[in-house]
Amino acid sequence: MITTCISKVKKVSALLLLAAVLPTASAGCAGPAWQGWSGFASYDGMLYLGSMSGEVIALNVLARSEESDFPAEGEWRVTAVKAPIPSGGMCGPMGCAPVAPPVIIYTTPAVTDDLVYVATYAGDDGKVMAINRLAPGYDEEGNPSWKKRGEWVYPQAQNKFIGAVVGSPVVAGDTVYVGSSDGKVYALDAVYGEERWEFDTGGKIWTSPVVKDGVVYVSNYNHKFFALDSVDGSPIWEVELPAAVASSPAIAGGNLVFGTFDNHFYAVSTDNGKTKWTFSGGNWFWATPVVRDNVIYAGCLDGKVYALEAGHGGKLWEFSADSPIISAPVLLNGFLVVASKSGELYILETGSGDSIKTISIGASVMAPLYGEDNMVYVHARNRCVYGVDIQKGEKVWEFCYSEIE
Repeated sequence: MITTCISKVKKVSALLLLAAVLPTASAGCAGPAWQGWSGFASYDGMLYLGSMSGEVIALNVLARSEESDFPAEGEWRVTAVKAPIPSGGMCGPMGCAPVAPPVIIYTTPAVTDDLVYVATYAGDDGKVMAINRLAPGYDEEGNPSWKKRGEWVYPQAQNKFIGAVVGSPVVAGDTVYVGSSDGKVYALDAVYGEERWEFDTGGKIWTSPVVKDGVVYVSNYNHKFFALDSVDGSPIWEVELPAAVASSPAIAGGNLVFGTFDNHFYAVSTDNGKTKWTFSGGNWFWATPVVRDNVIYAGCLDGKVYALEAGHGGKLWEFSADSPIISAPVLLNGFLVVASKSGELYILETGSGDSIKTISIGASVMAPLYGEDNMVYVHARNRCVYGVDIQKGEKVWEFCYSEIE
């Protein structure tokens, strides 16, 4: 009987800095846990998400609500690009054989009329890929074939990679922007996948960029924040912060707002990166904040969501959930919907923070929420997607892609 032993899986960058709270990979033979980190992109009644199994999945919202067999009209699932050629790790009586790192998708997709964009994480390596939104090309083994019009992968060569990608790609105009753990920001042609420019920040990038008015804003783990010209990647300003940035930024008026690993929430000027104000929480601000009507809603690992006045950072109210808040909340129909790590979904009044309703998902939630019409969509760690009607205050459907062959 051959005994197989798999070498230690490398810890998953920034996500494993939360090891005590958010374990995402084991050091033994089990490999990555089944955990949902990818949020949703939406287009014309379809939801697009990535999985920890390296798949990209398209779901028809109407078909899921009617519990139709998968795949229904417009639905598909494809395996992302193959992992790099391994260097070793599986051992037996006959010697050692290479073991490829698993391909994982942490990123939330971006979507346009024709393409769905995702980026991958495989050990230290990653790729950016664009899949035909309506009819992806794939071979008999379920791998993308890249033969359909508009589909591409960057870098194109099979065993050429950028660093592993944790933050999500952003599409602005005809360009895709993505940060990588190799410390670089890449700007790619959205139609053909050709590189337009790259900029080396000098430190791992684990957050998503934000793009506004011709400027790309991005942080790295070396405490740096950058503003780059979106056309050629030339630096406009650079600032150093007291700690690494934990959350992807949002824009509130003339400020970038985000959380850091020193338990602070920052507002810095989009003009020059100077700090306008800070707010102190009880733990890291990991979730991307949401902004509306001069109010910032920031979820925190201390189990609270804070409503902050965008101009000066004063606290308007706070709400205490039952466990850490990792998932980015969503604003919908005058309510703020917040998910805790344990899987409780809270519907809050935006003006007061009062809880209107609590809905139990029944599984842990770390992925960003997405809302549309009266529905909030949740990607849980059990590899299930839930549709929650906030007007009815209940789950109305669920779809577990782990159960579909």
